[in-house]
Amino acid sequence: MNRVLNIFLLLVLLTIAFNQQVTADDKDMDALLKANSSLEKGDYQIALEEANSALQHAATKPEQTRANGVIGNSLLAMNKFERAEQPLLDAYNSAEKPQDKASYANSLGVLYHGLGNTAQQQKFFKLAQQQVGDNKLLALKIDLNWMRFQPETDGLPKTDKILTNIATVDSPNERSRLLVNLAEIAKSRGEQRVAKLALEKAYADNDKITDVRLSMELLDSLADIYESDGKYEQALALSEQASTMVDQMDLEYLLINLEWRKARLYERQGRNDYALAAFGRAVDNIQAVRMDIPVEYHDGKSSFRETLEPVYLGYAYHLLKKAGNQDGEAKQRTLLLARKTVEQIKQTEMEDFLGGRCLIEGLQRSELETIDTNAAILYPIILPDRLEILMSIGKSIHQHTVSVSQDSIREAAVKLSNALRKGLKKSYRKPSENLYQWIIAPIEKDLENAGIKTLVIVPDGVLRLIPFSALSDGQHYVLEKYAVSVSPGMSLMSGGENIKSRSYLSLLAGLSKPGSVVEKLPSPAISGILEPDSGAEEPAERELLGTRAVMSRSISDTKKRELDRSVERMLRQPGAVQKLQKALSLPGVENELDNIKKNLKNNVLLNENFTIENFRQQVTSEQPYEIIHIASHGIFSSDADNSFLMAYDNILKLDDLEALLRGNKGSLELLTFSACETAEGDDRAPMGFAGAALRAKAKSALGSLWPISDEAASQLMTSFYRNLTQGQGKAEALRQAQLELLHTNTMNHPYFWSPFILVGNWL
Repeated sequence: MNRVLNIFLLLVLLTIAFNQQVTADDKDMDALLKANSSLEKGDYQIALEEANSALQHAATKPEQTRANGVIGNSLLAMNKFERAEQPLLDAYNSAEKPQDKASYANSLGVLYHGLGNTAQQQKFFKLAQQQVGDNKLLALKIDLNWMRFQPETDGLPKTDKILTNIATVDSPNERSRLLVNLAEIAKSRGEQRVAKLALEKAYADNDKITDVRLSMELLDSLADIYESDGKYEQALALSEQASTMVDQMDLEYLLINLEWRKARLYERQGRNDYALAAFGRAVDNIQAVRMDIPVEYHDGKSSFRETLEPVYLGYAYHLLKKAGNQDGEAKQRTLLLARKTVEQIKQTEMEDFLGGRCLIEGLQRSELETIDTNAAILYPIILPDRLEILMSIGKSIHQHTVSVSQDSIREAAVKLSNALRKGLKKSYRKPSENLYQWIIAPIEKDLENAGIKTLVIVPDGVLRLIPFSALSDGQHYVLEKYAVSVSPGMSLMSGGENIKSRSYLSLLAGLSKPGSVVEKLPSPAISGILEPDSGAEEPAERELLGTRAVMSRSISDTKKRELDRSVERMLRQPGAVQKLQKALSLPGVENELDNIKKNLKNNVLLNENFTIENFRQQVTSEQPYEIIHIASHGIFSSDADNSFLMAYDNILKLDDLEALLRGNKGSLELLTFSACETAEGDDRAPMGFAGAALRAKAKSALGSLWPISDEAASQLMTSFYRNLTQGQGKAEALRQAQLELLHTNTMNHPYFWSPFILVGNWL
């Protein structure tokens, strides 16, 4: 089973433990000892602050070395590899004792593995082995880290020898710690037999282990093995034994695993009340240490998707199941807790996407019950065996359970997204109607009775790929009945109503003719234009695509380096840059900005004037911009680092955009991306709109799920801003603009009007 602890167990036990030895010589160094203690407990941020304080007051070179070592290992444990590199190098270079150098070299080997630098990884592991001397314990730890990072196809080398060497270690604590880590390595390679052997050897010493945390980790790991082997009673007994030890130590991160496993095992036994309680404790423990859990794996996989989401969803699953059998106030209390749990999922997921915990802290939270009495907040929650719909209208929460499988929902959402994105004329209808029946039809009477005019949808997973306005009952689209807004989570939105200004001060930036930026685009985008993939055409029912569909092309990480070299050769070919510029031109942008200017007080940056520096000067000037509209190519991908916009001279990543917009003197009501798109088939990509708005502290963001024709985009944007300045709310202004296209003869297909999504405050 997947274990939350896996994302940082290796670092805690194999890198931090070394430097305990390094710092323990100076008992008078209270600050560093506290920092190291915090690091061992998993309190990484506290350890980092304490070690930085110690570094500032360090009077000698050895003190500086040790402080840098703790700083580096704290950052390493948080997967902040780039930031950890320099302090660990400083510690390594200034360490005087060979064995101290060996411990820091080992940490650097772990770090460079995380950075994907194989040459440096091997270099420092070899240095660690060369300098370890006669310290057998440290040598074993280095060997285990070396083994951990060898290619999985190589199998486990020298297992018997390592087990023999571990058996010679005198300390039961150290011996068990080594065995637990050997078991983790073995499990990661599918060597269950070796893992079980190592853990059972460690368990034989359990009554001799004085480190309570280590004992809990051992019990947790062995329970994981037994659960995988189908020995559920033994797994539950070990998990319960470990849980009884929590009173002795503050170890929430270990309890996440233990309580989650207990919840699964109680679930198997049909003890649903026990399962619900265990899931609740697991979630509480995640919340307690959420700031310290690394944002992503060292290999770039999403920590939320892989480790945290299943825990939250398990809790929501049982809460909703319980609520289904309740009435009255008891039901409302359970549903309120379920909604709170879903909000925790959304907040943690957005933190994971943005790559940091502090980026969304301190937001003024919205009160669902007081935002808009004419709006319904809709949470479609996809569970393995059913779809649960939570709908908040005023202070009342309604629950609707739909018997449809997770796979059916995913299939319909993907089919609808693909059909609309590609402009297919007919094949979008069936999945659109299916999704309508599952999500909208069950709540229609409640919506009508409450006089609802706006649907605010907090989409789950694959449902982020679809425009809800394009769902149809077979006769009418959702758009024809309701204004629609999407939220990444109501707890993530800025509170307060918008002031319906009739003339917003706006910055309009556009790129109809790109400049040198085309040479700085990611290799997949350049290659996709200069050497587009050949292959089968779409079915004959297609072709509604417009001139903005050129940016989206995905590629596996394994081919990236090869593609980078190929693109370098392409760019040296005569006429390559000009071809890129022509392909990425947006002739309709100038007309779009000219039309928008008629409705807004504005400043304009167009083409060669839309440089990074000019944009910075505008947004940091004394002008209090309320709307920033960017009409330029861009792509929102599965993480913020790979999401960008095009200026004339360079690309603008979300981090850069946040830094620039931070200087805006006004309250940013709306951030619009009229020519950007989301990565195809990537259900995290639409979070880019919300992420951009959060980073820019904008109340709302408007963007497109896929690129459409210049004509349609220009007409829709012109109508939207005209409606907005006439006093309509943002969601209703967008709805009316979309209806204008729907009622034309040439652009009534949802390909043209549905991709634009309003995220955030809809008023």
